[in-house]
Amino acid sequence: ILQAFDDGHRALRLTEIAHATGLDKSAAQRFTHTLYELGYLKKDPKTKHYRLAPKVLELGFAYLRTDGLVERAMPYLLEANKRAEETVNLTEMNGADVVYVARVPSRHQVAVDVVLGTQLPAYCLAPGRAMLAFLPADQARAAIERAERVAYTPRTLVAVKAIEAQLAETRRTGFSMCVEEYTPGEISVAAPVLDFARQPIAAVNFSVPAARWSTQAVERRLVPLVIETAQAIGRAEGGQATLPPLRRNVSPKRRVR
Repeated sequence: ILQAFDDGHRALRLTEIAHATGLDKSAAQRFTHTLYELGYLKKDPKTKHYRLAPKVLELGFAYLRTDGLVERAMPYLLEANKRAEETVNLTEMNGADVVYVARVPSRHQVAVDVVLGTQLPAYCLAPGRAMLAFLPADQARAAIERAERVAYTPRTLVAVKAIEAQLAETRRTGFSMCVEEYTPGEISVAAPVLDFARQPIAAVNFSVPAARWSTQAVERRLVPLVIETAQAIGRAEGGQATLPPLRRNVSPKRRVR
């Protein structure tokens, strides 16, 4: 029921909730009333429309507070943000989507920012492809085929084989880059966080404005840093007693505009 609400459906009648969830009206009424009584939904007494209540945020923050990966990754994300002076994100897979579970924002006035908890399609995002590339081939293909594969921009890849070709390149290089595939004017680069079995558990991601960065500058300055950060988080997640130091080989001071 909570998932029935989104940007295009901010207020719903009971019949609309039943239709969106596939529940019969009586079941939808019971569950909706329970969520209302618990404080997760609010109801307009005049229009009878339901909306999400602020208490829903507690569910997301409870997850973030109990996600040990976020806690262990944060020192590395802070260091990467300091060195790159750009927004750095940590994402995890959720079905065919990626969820943004941690971020350290840029101080620039023009920046690419995503709200924590945002869930976006994996097939057209650098962090999504970074994780898909290291899943077993059948799982990756299933996730791609399950997605609607909308062409958000003229540069969005939607053909399964074209996306799989990008995944093969990511496996070869260790990183994924998407240029204006989801948002115009955005360059996104990501590297997977792998466990000891080389299975993806997360991805580190820089998303930067094309007005401030060229793809060549991203490859030269951000790619080494995003790979290094992802690998360091992977080692920390594996239970090492001390965090390995990050190499100081990426300078953010000179930018190609």
